Amino acid sequence: MTSSGFQPGDVVSGYRIEGVLGHGGMGVVYKAANPTLPRSDALKILDAGLSRDGTFQARFEREASVAAQLSHANIVAVYAQGKTEGGQLWIAMQLVAGTDAGEVLAKGGMTAGRAVHIITEVAKALDYAHRRLIVHRDIKPANFLLAPDEHDADEERVFLADFGIARALDDAVQLTTDGTVMASVAYASPEALAGGVVDYRSDIYSLGCSLYTLLTRKSPFAGLPGGVSAIMAAHLQAPPPRATDVVPELPRAIDAVIAKAMAKNPAERYQSAKELAAAAAAAINDPTMAIPRSTATQEWSARPQTGPGGPSGPIPPAYSSGPRPLPFPPTDGYNISQGPTQPRGLVGPPGPGGPYGPGAPAGQGGLPAPAPAPGPGRRKRLIIAGAVLAVIALVVGVGMVFYAAGPSKAPYTAQTFNHVHGSTEIKEAPTAIAAIGPGDADAVLSLGVQPVAIGGVKADPPSWMQDKITGKPAVMNFVDTNTIKGAHPDVIIATGDIDDATYQRLSAIAPTITRPSDTSAVWNWQTQLQWIGKIVGRDHDATALITQVGAQQTDLRNQNAKLVGKTVSVLNYSDDGVTQTLTPSFAADFLAGLGLNYDNKLVRQPDDKGPTRVLADQAKLYLVQTNLVIVVRTDKAAGGGGQAGLPGALTANPGLIVVDDPGTVAALADPGGYLAIQYLDRKLIPELANYS
Repeated sequence: MTSSGFQPGDVVSGYRIEGVLGHGGMGVVYKAANPTLPRSDALKILDAGLSRDGTFQARFEREASVAAQLSHANIVAVYAQGKTEGGQLWIAMQLVAGTDAGEVLAKGGMTAGRAVHIITEVAKALDYAHRRLIVHRDIKPANFLLAPDEHDADEERVFLADFGIARALDDAVQLTTDGTVMASVAYASPEALAGGVVDYRSDIYSLGCSLYTLLTRKSPFAGLPGGVSAIMAAHLQAPPPRATDVVPELPRAIDAVIAKAMAKNPAERYQSAKELAAAAAAAINDPTMAIPRSTATQEWSARPQTGPGGPSGPIPPAYSSGPRPLPFPPTDGYNISQGPTQPRGLVGPPGPGGPYGPGAPAGQGGLPAPAPAPGPGRRKRLIIAGAVLAVIALVVGVGMVFYAAGPSKAPYTAQTFNHVHGSTEIKEAPTAIAAIGPGDADAVLSLGVQPVAIGGVKADPPSWMQDKITGKPAVMNFVDTNTIKGAHPDVIIATGDIDDATYQRLSAIAPTITRPSDTSAVWNWQTQLQWIGKIVGRDHDATALITQVGAQQTDLRNQNAKLVGKTVSVLNYSDDGVTQTLTPSFAADFLAGLGLNYDNKLVRQPDDKGPTRVLADQAKLYLVQTNLVIVVRTDKAAGGGGQAGLPGALTANPGLIVVDDPGTVAALADPGGYLAIQYLDRKLIPELANYS
């Protein structure tokens, strides 16, 4: 094995590597000789760094076990999984010798008849999985593998790949607490993008998107100004596009099929994949619909969109009212000839590469049984206008989704910012920001901007911040003007407490903006994110992130109902003594957002200097009587979540939760931030749930 991966001839857990099938962000897929049978398999091997992550390993193993439950002629089979001698995770799958629908589209080899055939075969696989309470969550043409039929060269076999994002419904809650969207944006359902309840009908929405793509060679909302953010907003708000606007030769009936498949309300979609496939077949084969050339042989190129394909005109609510959703998918047999009398539903975009190329991501996903049709409050939460997060990059391999920098960039408008040290005019969007106040770097990185300098960090940035850093910013614990000057910023953001002399030194380096002069709003991570979003020209992205967190925390509160109503307090234990975290503060607000009641004796008073209060007499620790007591340890004896060295008055509390890993300690500190919340959702909430 070399630094670039395994080479032909290398033996991995008995499999002899024969070549590379594709690369992805999480690892490589190889063609490999089976150790015991005379055949070649597809061997997916994860990156060594990811393989060492315990959480990721659990997800990978879950991927294999979920996928191995599926035995169907239209689903890529999973044979085995394990670890290499070097500790890298691998999974062996059926090798499909052919191409994928996305590659066929890119080469111009798709016909209407072939598109319907592919959708019909994929629908069979989906209905089979849905009856077993497994949701795919990443339906798109790149995951539709195509191969010649072994018995009839004129026929084509279709396989649905990457059930790695799938997950049994009864495990949904445990594996979605990070709040990430596990689907390709171009095909993602509104409920998936909004962080809502996702069930099998999300797959049906994505299958409709994919049909649209197969028929038009473009994704439903491709080409909208604003990039990925605009596409996400369109899925949430815009009417479904019409395939006939792109390909006029298609029958008008297919537009009705697309519209039903892409209904914002899951209850208004087709309630099985076979329904969608049957409707598509009926629409394409409708003899009353004139098509200039035979759809069995006709090929076409994508044409400029001539009709309203984007979110123009009145925007309907993300979910309209409708009947109560079905708790489970229909379980009747599959017979496409028994299609509906009225044609309905479709949508989607091609992915690059072949069947194992970069366009074939995977991961873990799934969800609980559907909830009732959403009411007004939920509708409001789901309408996330404008830019939402960054480009979602899905990867070959198991269950991770990460956000890459790059929200939409609207033209920057010159602005004057009134802050506590004066007024600063910014004429152009900053490209080299020094984020030196507490929480400033979290906000800047959350908005997809890479800082050239980061302040308020004692050593290295916490892991949850490092994950978003792509460059090599200068890092400092205090305001070091020499270091900042060496980073060559074009704007300095310093929302912490600095004196006038320091401000003057900073403003001599670059335009410097501190905290807003208007103090009518409480300064917390939300107001900080909005303030910084305005500075960098991404205020809409800031609003979208705040909305997303609200929806996220609501879902987590619902998923951890046993926590709701319990009392909680936070103590900070260091070699210098003990302090109590007060409310309002980021930690207290975060816990309250989960439905916990923060200790009403720890309310901030006028004489309190900040978010904590010194507990001078540790003998009074026995008075801490909340159901849960979170002790944040930074003392020398801290490590591994242990209680060694803590006073007996604390260790006697049955609800004691020790937090001492640097990432969680940093995430709980004021003023908090979007990235900090994502980390706490993953790390702290499971610990809280164990004590509920």
